[in-house]
Amino acid sequence: MSPKTRLFIVLDDEQSIRQSIASFLEDEGYTVLRADSAEAAISIVQAHPVDAAVVDIRLPGKDGNHFMIEARKIRPDIKFVVHTGSADYSPPEEIRDLGVTREKVLIKPVRDLSIILDALKS
Repeated sequence: MSPKTRLFIVLDDEQSIRQSIASFLEDEGYTVLRADSAEAAISIVQAHPVDAAVVDIRLPGKDGNHFMIEARKIRPDIKFVVHTGSADYSPPEEIRDLGVTREKVLIKPVRDLSIILDALKS
């Protein structure tokens, strides 16, 4: 699949982080949707064939874990990369079952955004 056909979502309640990651991915040729809450991201996943998501864990309302579980019900092939400020975050079993290994958990701030892209593509 060429980069132009991949659709990603960036879910983060911090606008500057959301914008930075999305802009980087767009510069790499991907189409990127943005959400500031799990509820908004779920609506996006319902409406668009999202391939992968960069997910913050601590969000207002439902958390990133909730989003990943619900998104997988809607899009069985969606992939996830966690991007969190919680240095002690360890994916619970139900999130590991979705393919989120320790290698797919990145601690903010990720200074080299290509690391996020590499994790999304793997």
